[in-house]
This record gives sequence, C-alpha cells and structure tokens, in this order.
Amino acid sequence: MRTHPALFVLLTALAATGATCRGKTETAPSPKPLEENPAPPEAAVQAPAITEIEGVSADSLPGAVRLDFWRIMNETFCYCGCPRTLASCLSNKEACSCVGCSEKMTHLILDLYRSGVSTEEVELTLLEGFAEGYSSAVRSFDVKDHASIGPETAQHTIVEFADFRCAHCRAMKPVLDRTIAGRTDTRLVFFAFPLGSSDEPSHLAAELAEEARLQGKFWELAELLFENQRDIRPETMIDFAAKAGMDTKKAKAALDARTHRAKVQADKQLGLSAQIESTPTVFIDGRRFGLPRTKDMIDFHLDIEKERGRCE
Repeated sequence: MRTHPALFVLLTALAATGATCRGKTETAPSPKPLEENPAPPEAAVQAPAITEIEGVSADSLPGAVRLDFWRIMNETFCYCGCPRTLASCLSNKEACSCVGCSEKMTHLILDLYRSGVSTEEVELTLLEGFAEGYSSAVRSFDVKDHASIGPETAQHTIVEFADFRCAHCRAMKPVLDRTIAGRTDTRLVFFAFPLGSSDEPSHLAAELAEEARLQGKFWELAELLFENQRDIRPETMIDFAAKAGMDTKKAKAALDARTHRAKVQADKQLGLSAQIESTPTVFIDGRRFGLPRTKDMIDFHLDIEKERGRCE
C-alpha cells in the first residue's frame, strides 16, 4: 500500500512534524564559515549507478534534486533487511524478494520530495524512521498500571512518553486519537515524562493524572490538561480534577501527600533509560517511531509492521 501524497501537501516543513519539547532551551552552534570555492567530494560528482527503473520516474521532481533522488535510491536499503538497495531491487525485480517493500519506500521518498522538503530532510526521515526506527532493537515496556486505549490483546502497542505542558504533546494527542479510533488492532499506552524537576507543574500534573487513572478519569483529565496548558499550576490542579469528574478530596490528598510521585519518577526513569531526551517520544511495538508524526505515517508504520519477516 503506498503512502498518501495528500498528507505531505499539508506539511509546512518536515521538521515541524518532528518538533519536541525539551527540559531546557538549547542554542544551536554557530555555523562554521564556508571555504572559498570548496572542492566537492568525489561522491558528489559521480552519477548514481542506476538512474532508470521501469515504473519509477523523477520527472515530477525539481531538477535540482533529481540526482539526489537517484543517489538515495542507490544508497538506501529496504527496511525489510534485504541486501539490495532500492534501485538494485526495483531494476531487477526477478532477483529480489522484497519488491513490495522497496516500492513503498520509493513512493515515500518521492512523496517527500514532491512536498518540497530538502534532501537533508529526506535523508533524516529515512535514518530516523527506518535505520534507527523500524530496524532498531526492541525495547520492553511494562504497560501494566498505565492508562491505555484499545484491547490488551491488540496486535500492536503504541507507547507514548509525554508531558502535559508540552505544546508538541498537545499536538500529538489528536493524531493518536484518530489513529486509535480507526483501528481495532492497536493499543495506545501513556507513560509520563514530565520535563523539569519533580516540584514543577509538569510533574504535579502527571501525579494528578495518575490519580485520575486510578479513579477511571485519566483521559478526561488529560484532555483538560492539554487544552489548558498555560493554566497548569499547583493552585489550579483541583479545579482540573473537578472538571474531569474526579473525587476532589482524594485528588487533593494524593497531591498533598505526593502519593504518586514515585510512580511518575519511575516512568521518567524508564524513559531516560530508553534514551528519551524530549517529548513526545513514541514507540511502536517497542521500536522508536521516527517518521513524521502524522496519522498517515503511523498507519504506514503499523502496516509495514504487519509484514515484518514476511516481505515479498
């Protein structure tokens, strides 16, 4: 199944779909001055080995990136683990066992370019989405005693580490909501990853969310917290609890006693052990999701998960 080109038309920039919240502001290093008339590396002036494949055309791409497209096709290996590059596979389909997988990756690359993103962004998507995502080692998460949507016996599990005060986590929520609503084979599980110290509002909000989970009101509270991020303060917690339909006496007692502090810290420590540095961070079936954070791309990843080990 090919990806949906309409998805990428909606992207103003690929970077925006991968934006995250971090614990502190980071300043990018100053760029190094460019040398005058630098000599291009040898690889940059060599034409790719394969530039013609039946059924694959770069004619719709801007001329400036056509050579980059073919270079990527000649350098990129299929996510299924095939020893052939995409170009090698599709130019000799009879000798390749993963033609369908290679076609999907090729459609993805073409759609990215057609949306106007740069070669650097295309390569970053392939790196994070496949080499460091789909093909990465599986991490195990104990999803017991965590808020979830979907059947416990679902074929696929999406794990999200999020901060209720993170604007990018707020943007991610409707994406995950739409994804789960349209599938019966997938379960979504929430893990708290509050940025900052344990005494900051993000941590207190996560503690209140844990109390809401125990009271059966987690998703109601989560909706309120994400919608009113600027109002998340210690003095507003009980107001949120009341609006979510929680038992406010129990909620206040839990916050005052920091009853769920250790649980939230355990979630965050688990995230740190998984090398999480920012939110939202999503794992699908134990592997970090590195494609643009859209419903279509999550659906794409879930669909290729079904083919793992069975690529034809």
